[in-house]
Parts: sequence; C-alpha cells; structure tokens
Amino acid sequence: MNYFDLFPDVQLPSFSDKRNSSNDYITVKNLFKRGKVRDEFFQNVATFYQYSVNGDDRPDNVADKVYENNKLDWVVLIANNIINVRDEWPMSQYDFQRYLDNKYDSTQLGQIHHYETTEIKNSGGQLLLESGLTVDSDFTFSYSFGKTTYNVNKVTSVSNFEYEVKKNDEKRIIYLLRPEYVGTIINDMREILTYTDSSQFINRKLKRGDNLRVLEPR
Repeated sequence: MNYFDLFPDVQLPSFSDKRNSSNDYITVKNLFKRGKVRDEFFQNVATFYQYSVNGDDRPDNVADKVYENNKLDWVVLIANNIINVRDEWPMSQYDFQRYLDNKYDSTQLGQIHHYETTEIKNSGGQLLLESGLTVDSDFTFSYSFGKTTYNVNKVTSVSNFEYEVKKNDEKRIIYLLRPEYVGTIINDMREILTYTDSSQFINRKLKRGDNLRVLEPR
C-alpha cells in the first residue's frame, strides 16, 4: 500500500483561471495529517530488530527484501522517525561522491577534521578511557595505578574523508518493525488518518476547507 493512499482528502477553493465561479473546489491530499507508530511498540524491544542498510539500497529496496512489498517503504521510514530521506538516509556511492566533490577540493579530503581518543586500559584490563571521543590534539589523559601517576597523550587524527565516511555509515544502522506487526501499523494509520465530526466534515476521509474568497475577480 502506498503511503499517500492512506491520507484523507480535503477540498480547497480553486484558484484556477479556468474555474467557473468562486465556489469551485479542488480535491487534494491533506499532507498536514500525521500518523505514527504506537508508543507501546517503541517500548517493546522485541517489536523491532536492528538492520544494516546494504550498499546503495533505498527504503523501497529494504521494504521489498523484508516485507516483500516495496510500497511499504514508509513503514521503514516511520519506524525510524525519518522525515527527510535525503539527509537522514545513507547516501548512495554516486551521491556520496558528488557530496564530497561539492564540499571539498582534492587537497582538503586528506586534511585533519578532528582528533579522537584511543582506548586505554590499566594493567588489570579495566577500561579507563573509551575510544572515539572528540578531543584536542594535545589531549592528555591522567590516571593513577598504585603510587604511580601516568599521563598519556594518545590520540588519533581523523581526516575529512574518514569523518564523512563514518557519518554516512552511521546512518546505515536502522531498526525495522518485525513483519508480523505491519498489519497492525497499517490499520492504525487508516484509523489515525481520518476526520472527526466538525463544521468542515463531509466524511471520515474528506472535509471541505473554508472559502475565504468574498469577491469574484473581474
């Protein structure tokens, strides 16, 4: 089922030059309505499982692999609260290369973007400092063992290219709704994306907007 098929319609005053009168209306989808996954689904870890987006896969590719229906791409997106696919979904190799070409010149990609900590453990194997924390290049970590104090300056540089690759790859880890719950989500959306009784109500899937035009154009 296509996502936008679930949205209700709204009749709005027509501003077309070909309208017959100021009382003419057009019917469009009401994209201001919003649906969401049940809160209890997010609270139940067994409802979802972790998934890694492979290569250049798009949401519809993932939906086809997992739900055997590429039109359920919206289930993939809504489960991860993704609104802006361009910014929140991992870029394809082609798009990623274009992004790099537009943001950096050939000399900048290898330049240092920032520095990160490396993992430090004491002689007993206890973790004292985790890796991957952003720090200054002269960062020093101090710790004591027995009567001895150690000062460790152990950081690693991250280039602009490495930073961008990591940022894009982090978007590959998503969470998917287990297939057995998809029917419930579709039914919930059908119920949420309806209208209740009001002055604009026509039926549960259609309402008419107010016509604020008071004068017929000459």
